[in-house]
Amino acid sequence: MAFVRIGRFRALPDTTERLRDVYEAEAIPAIRAAEGNISAVLLQQHQARDTFMAITVWSTAEDAERYDRSGEAAAMVDKIRFAFAGPPSLSTYDAFGIPHQA
Repeated sequence: MAFVRIGRFRALPDTTERLRDVYEAEAIPAIRAAEGNISAVLLQQHQARDTFMAITVWSTAEDAERYDRSGEAAAMVDKIRFAFAGPPSLSTYDAFGIPHQA
């Protein structure tokens, strides 16, 4: 079973475009290169354009924890911290139906 991390946050006015650009150009490629990562995406809500979810899918919880301990997760958050309207929240999930990635 895969392991999913979902970070939720709101962005300050006039920062959403830069936030998306930085996350897509820098964070997503770095996360996807991490051992055990299956997917990394940033979602922007249609109904509230300042609301985002950063979702990463991992082969195992240990893969996600190793990435977190490496300091890279904190470095990616620091790259987009300029846009945070408040503290982000993090939730984790077991994911079913995702093909296992070696």
